[in-house]
Amino acid sequence: MQRKRGLRQRIRRCLGLSQDQDIQDILTYVANHPELELPLGMTPPYEWVNEYSSSKVLVEKEDSSGLLYVIINNHRVYFPRNATLENVQDSVSIGLMEQDLRSPHRYVGDGFNVDAGDIGVFIGASDGLFCLSLLDRLSKAYLFEPNEDWHEPLRATFASWGDKVEIVPLAVGSRNDAKQVSLDYFFANRPVPQYIQVDVDGLESDILKSGQRLLKNVTKLRLSLCTYHKRLDFPRFSEWLGNRGFTIAHSPGFYFLGVRKPFFRRGILYATKTPHE
Repeated sequence: MQRKRGLRQRIRRCLGLSQDQDIQDILTYVANHPELELPLGMTPPYEWVNEYSSSKVLVEKEDSSGLLYVIINNHRVYFPRNATLENVQDSVSIGLMEQDLRSPHRYVGDGFNVDAGDIGVFIGASDGLFCLSLLDRLSKAYLFEPNEDWHEPLRATFASWGDKVEIVPLAVGSRNDAKQVSLDYFFANRPVPQYIQVDVDGLESDILKSGQRLLKNVTKLRLSLCTYHKRLDFPRFSEWLGNRGFTIAHSPGFYFLGVRKPFFRRGILYATKTPHE
């Protein structure tokens, strides 16, 4: 609480002269909203977020399965049996907002996207909404999701794609047992992926360590890695991946999560490794 007091003044003092337009945009937003309590958490600090409203999300219930679903781009996206109408509306609204072209949580962007025929890996798949948006371009998709509540709805969402989508009911980590598998072990005897998305609530470092051999030896790979969970993840992961031959970029804007430096955090790190000419 003590750190929250005077946060506006500290940020203005530290960053007011920044030449980074992304930072100036947040400072303007904060100045225009003196009523907001800082920091802002997982609501992106931009006016455009008001374009998304959970009340606009139409939720239906399938008679045969009893599962709630929404229709996104003519496809049904199903939700767990314990989900309420409000849960689904909030989840879909947030998911769509996060993949807005202006969002700091956007997993792909200008110049950073999957290629036709790529194999994609989605770690922390949850509702599969993001995977669904790329599936027409992928030749294969692996969805890692250890939460049992999501297994039934994920199977329902991707039923029509058959073997093109494999739902892996495991966490990704350093062990290889009934509950967890490393990327190196899983892909030891499978074609290696060209795209990996990682969003695992602060355990991103474990995912990277579980695939050190894969990340070192692969010749082509794009990696979307969440870096907002811990305040120093973006510079730490940038260095770690840069030392392994990846070119680093990031999603647009920042989240305003910190009460100490850095106050603003990059949402998604884009890492790219391409074949040498």
